Amino acid sequence: MALTSLTGQEHAKAQIGAWLSANRLPHAILIAGPLGSGKRQLALELAKAINCLTPGDDACDQCSSCRKADSLNHPNLHLLLPVPTGSRTSTDSEAMAALRESALEQIRGQSTATRTGTNISKDSIRLLQKEMSFAPTEAPHRVGLILQAEAMLAAGANSLLKILEEPPGKSIFILVSDAPDRLLPTILSRCQRLQLRSLTVSEQSERLQQDGAEQERADLAARLAASGGIRASDVIRGEEFDELRELVRRFIGAGIQGSEQDYWDVLQDLGGRPDRQQLEGFLQLCSAYLRDLFLVQQKQDADIANIDEKQNLHAWAQGLLPNRIELVAQVLDQAYDSLSRNVNPQLLLADLWYHLQRARAA
Repeated sequence: MALTSLTGQEHAKAQIGAWLSANRLPHAILIAGPLGSGKRQLALELAKAINCLTPGDDACDQCSSCRKADSLNHPNLHLLLPVPTGSRTSTDSEAMAALRESALEQIRGQSTATRTGTNISKDSIRLLQKEMSFAPTEAPHRVGLILQAEAMLAAGANSLLKILEEPPGKSIFILVSDAPDRLLPTILSRCQRLQLRSLTVSEQSERLQQDGAEQERADLAARLAASGGIRASDVIRGEEFDELRELVRRFIGAGIQGSEQDYWDVLQDLGGRPDRQQLEGFLQLCSAYLRDLFLVQQKQDADIANIDEKQNLHAWAQGLLPNRIELVAQVLDQAYDSLSRNVNPQLLLADLWYHLQRARAA
C-alpha cells in the first residue's frame, strides 16, 4: 500500500509528496494525531517512500526496498517502541527482532499500543544511535522509526536530542505520537510536524475494510472509535471484545430493569476484581452505550455507535429519565479518575449500578 492508497489525511500526504519531489526531506519528522488517525501506517509508508528505488513522490510498492520495508526487514530501517520495564534480550540482533515483531503487530492493528509498565529506555536509544551511525547500504538513507515516542524516559529523550542536534549523515528520524505534548520541547523544536486529524466514520470504515475487515464489523468499529476511547483494532479482533461488550450489555440492561441477580452474575463473570485494562474497556463501552441512549432520546439514530443494538437502545431509552442519563455519564467520568487511585473496582461498578437504577422511569 502506497501513500496515495491510504484513506484520508490528504494534507499530510501532499506535504510528504512535496518533500519527496523536491528531494528536501527534513532530518526529523513528527507524525502526531489522535487514536485511529493512521499515524503508524503513514509513518511506514513514508519510510518506504524515502528509500524507494523508483524516483518519485511515493513508494512504488514493487522494488526490493519497498518489499523489505513492508515487513520491517530493510537493513536501513531501524525501530524503537516501548517495551516492558526491565525486559532484556541477550544480543542487539535479538532486541531488534523483538522490536520488529511488536511494531508489525501495531502497524497491522493486531495489538494495542501503550500499556502500563512500558517505556523507551536510554539503552534502546543508544542502540538506535549505533545503528543509525553506519552508512546506508541498499538505499539512500537510514531511517529511524520511533513509535509512541512520548514513552521515552527522560534520560533516553536527552540522548535522542543529542542525535537530532547532530544527526548522522544520510539519516532521517520519524517520530510517531498521539501525545506529542509529553515530548521534550527541545525535541519538538527539532522536528518538522505532520499533524493528522481524526478520520471520519466513513474513512475509518473504508480503511478497516482495506485491511480485510467485513463491512458490518468495520462500520461498528469505526462508529465505536468515533464515540471516544475505543480502539477500532480492538473491535475488529473480535472474540475478547465481544465477550466484554456482552457483559456491558447485560450490566446496563440489568440496571435499567432492576435485576439484582444479573448484576451479581456480571460481577462474577468479570472475575471479582478485574485488572485495570479490562475495567477501562468496560467503562469505555458503558460510556458508548450511554451516549447512544442520549442520542436515541434526541431522535438522532443516525449517529449512534452501537448500530447493531438499535432495538435494545430504543427499548432501554423508554425506561430511562432523560435528565438522569447525564448524571450517570458524570459518574462514569468519576470512575475513570478513580482508577488511577486504585479504588476497588467493585465499588466503582456498584456506584454506577446505583445511578443506573436511579435513572429508571417510575
